[in-house]
Amino acid sequence: MKTYDVIIIGSGPGGYVAAIRAGQSGLKTALVEKARIGGCCLNWGCIPSRRLMESAKFFARIQAQAAGFGIEGIDNAALKFSWKKAVAEKDKIVTKLVKGVEFLMKKNGVEVISGEAEVSGANQISVAGNSYGFQKLILATGSRPDRKRFAANLPDDFVVEIDDFYARADIPDRIVVIGGRTVACEMASLLRLIGKQVTVVASQSKLIPGIDPALSNYLLERFRKLGIRVLLESPMPTMAQHGVKIGEELIECDIVLNCATRAAVLPKLNGMVIELTDEGFVNVNEFRQTNQPHVYAIGDVTGTHYAQHASAHAGVAVSHLLGKPVRINDAKIPINIYTDPEIASVGLTEEQLAERNIPYMKGEFPMQVNSKALVEGNTEGFVKMLADEKYGEVLGVHIVAARATDLISEVALGVNLEATLDDLYAVVHPHPTVSESIMEAGFKAMGKPLHI
Repeated sequence: MKTYDVIIIGSGPGGYVAAIRAGQSGLKTALVEKARIGGCCLNWGCIPSRRLMESAKFFARIQAQAAGFGIEGIDNAALKFSWKKAVAEKDKIVTKLVKGVEFLMKKNGVEVISGEAEVSGANQISVAGNSYGFQKLILATGSRPDRKRFAANLPDDFVVEIDDFYARADIPDRIVVIGGRTVACEMASLLRLIGKQVTVVASQSKLIPGIDPALSNYLLERFRKLGIRVLLESPMPTMAQHGVKIGEELIECDIVLNCATRAAVLPKLNGMVIELTDEGFVNVNEFRQTNQPHVYAIGDVTGTHYAQHASAHAGVAVSHLLGKPVRINDAKIPINIYTDPEIASVGLTEEQLAERNIPYMKGEFPMQVNSKALVEGNTEGFVKMLADEKYGEVLGVHIVAARATDLISEVALGVNLEATLDDLYAVVHPHPTVSESIMEAGFKAMGKPLHI
């Protein structure tokens, strides 16, 4: 039986990053994948949806803004969005990135084992009838939308899973999106931009629970302006003629896209007992260890749902199994949400500051006042800065903007370095740039607004 220092099951952004780090550290490493290298994020999640969202934003912007930029000759009535061609371009990018990860596995001496793994002993897994031994095991097996929680009453041929959605040659005009979290909001935004009739049906009381209320409220209002109907605190939908019923209301639709609350995907454990949380995810400590000290778990399977968390946790797990433990504060890992406009956040929310009785200063700066945003025609959104009242330490930054997911990196660095508003003030931001809005929000929090 072939044995390894570490075996990783699952090759998403947590799994393949863990494999690279383990290989670079001289560990004999194997990575097991049952489908395609890169996992859900690369093949059916983050990357495909980002590319299709860019196509949708481009399409919508041409319709709405071409004339304003002095471009003539575009007939909006003749414009069409080709889902098939957009998906084909997305596939080219995905294939290129998958090959890149495959190259990195070879470069770092990681053996890739194809097939579905199951645990077959305390230090052994089986894949396609072959057994492999390990000293350490990392579970990076991800998660999937849980049909049982919200779409159990609907027939299989009416519900489309997100994995299958991108493979469709075309998509119908009327779509109900089940779920109110990140993926559901991103898909609703994308589909509306390309002209689809979209209804979001969610069980929770607000969109994307956990983010700052200002962001969630802005997104809800934005959806309403775009014509996306949002039904919160909704009962489970049931099948009806020409659509679904929510309570007594009929919502006409052609398909239901399942972006509901996710459930952990675990390999067959065959007697190995892994403790789970009440929500069914793998319970881990700060070093990503499970109750089995030689077994780690990272990424979605532990209940976190952002690629950057999976990658960060991969480093934590590998460092610990090498005997060099490091700690990461999850609250200081930025969150990116790819709606239109984008949403990004790092640090504490206003609700969390209030719960902890932390006195704070707040500054908000609207994008419609930023000169670069005006020049680019991207004036939706704002930057919200939260800082400690006594020392001015930046505790949380929450952004809605066209490129919020890029802007957040500057303040993520600041939050992790415990930077103060004075530190931000001392940094000259180039002009004209959208990044000036961060500096301006800091000025506002200090009570020294500059351009508002």
